[in-house]
Amino acid sequence: KEETVASGYAFEYNGVTMYVNTDAEPVVNALGEPLNYFEAESCAFKGLDKTYTYSGFEITTYPLNGKDYISSIYLTDDSVSTPEGIYIGSTVDDMIAAYGNDYTESSGSYTYIKDNSKLQFIASDNEIISITYLAIVDGLE
Repeated sequence: KEETVASGYAFEYNGVTMYVNTDAEPVVNALGEPLNYFEAESCAFKGLDKTYTYSGFEITTYPLNGKDYISSIYLTDDSVSTPEGIYIGSTVDDMIAAYGNDYTESSGSYTYIKDNSKLQFIASDNEIISITYLAIVDGLE
């Protein structure tokens, strides 16, 4: 059985480091009770997609081989930031200073790719309005 190695872009909250495409269980256990929880039949996999809402971010998971893996981490407000210090309200210049110029841009959406993860920033009037960590999953692209 193949364990997914944590790689790509990380998000940290209260000492818990999270990567997409990794087992969600230890992360969810370490974070404690979510503010909200939602599950729905997965469109892409057999089982349930799950969404855990915490203060400042949401984690969604996908089921695979009897485990739930993190598919995305979505920052919901400026109370949290990436480990590189970018938060909702940062400028595009701040983002480029933290992550460099190796992004693809389309209609104000800036995407960085590292290993099996994407880090996507959406900007409006040079201000970051959305930050999402996304899993690159074979067969889902």
